[in-house]
Amino acid sequence: MACSQIGAALQYPTWTSRHRCLGRKVLNQELWTKLKDKKTSLTDFTINDVVRSGVQVPSSRVGVYAGDEECYRLYSNIFEPLIKECHGIDEIPEHVSNLNPRCLTSMIENKEPILSTRCRVVRNLANYGFPAGISRDNRLEVEGVLVTVLDDLEGDLAGDYYPYASLTSLEKENLVMSGYLFQENDLYQTAAGIRRHWPEGRGIFYNKAKTFSVWVNEEDHLRIISMQKGADVQQVFDRLSRSINAINKALLKHAQTEFAFHKQYGYLSSCPTNLGTGMRASVHVTVPSSLSDVQLKNACRQLGLDVRGRHGETSEAKGGVFDLSNRQRLGRTEVELLQTLVDGINSLYNTSAHL
Repeated sequence: MACSQIGAALQYPTWTSRHRCLGRKVLNQELWTKLKDKKTSLTDFTINDVVRSGVQVPSSRVGVYAGDEECYRLYSNIFEPLIKECHGIDEIPEHVSNLNPRCLTSMIENKEPILSTRCRVVRNLANYGFPAGISRDNRLEVEGVLVTVLDDLEGDLAGDYYPYASLTSLEKENLVMSGYLFQENDLYQTAAGIRRHWPEGRGIFYNKAKTFSVWVNEEDHLRIISMQKGADVQQVFDRLSRSINAINKALLKHAQTEFAFHKQYGYLSSCPTNLGTGMRASVHVTVPSSLSDVQLKNACRQLGLDVRGRHGETSEAKGGVFDLSNRQRLGRTEVELLQTLVDGINSLYNTSAHL
């Protein structure tokens, strides 16, 4: 069950001038009045639960989370306009997927500045509450299902599962710094209710080579990650594609369930920024100090890319190393998004005298 005020009258959220999130922009009092008496059948998620993170953390950019798949239907009056704005689209087309690495038309040309390549997708299981709304028992049930599913993986995808609580402080620190493990503290997720019952039901799976890992019950039920040193985007994408298909097949086999999906929104995620493909493809790249952060960000924006530090969304670049990734998630296929990253990197290095 969600952390909503069940049994108590909901009150319109207190927005201030410091609140800049999209949730505030969309949810006016008139719309809230229409939605305040609704709650989802699976997790009792209310409209106040949806916007809780944005209310409690004024610095939130989006400020809304779904507690289960029904949220996207029941609260479509807030989710649909917000989805269009945060994905920069006027209409939401029917979702089309393409995970075939052979459909990539070109690769990264200048490989020397590329330190590593990473592709990840987020997924949630159908018919279970998402992490912001799920109960303790169901969270543990999801973990059990996924441990069984991941144990089915073979070949280069085979590995071991480590419950978060079993990791030492040093192991956690090393895994976080290497990009294999999620951060222990996240202000936005805590406000949304995602970190309830911490650290029960959370864990990480990774293969021997540490080129493939899966986060269990962090922001979503699954974060499936393929990564390696260098610039071989096709190999990284191939591993990701095979892992998604293998996990989906094992879910049907062991739990008779599949990934939560919407014909327009694609694969459903806790945060609407990850809808559609749920995919973020990125490279860690060295950039000369002669190129300012502003110049790089402006160039990347025109190429459909995001720029951040190498240790996450709010981190700063250190040592001239940046994380470049596809900006869009929704409305295009996985291959198209990865090709955008490849073409953008090639354009940066081919046209800028600074790079």
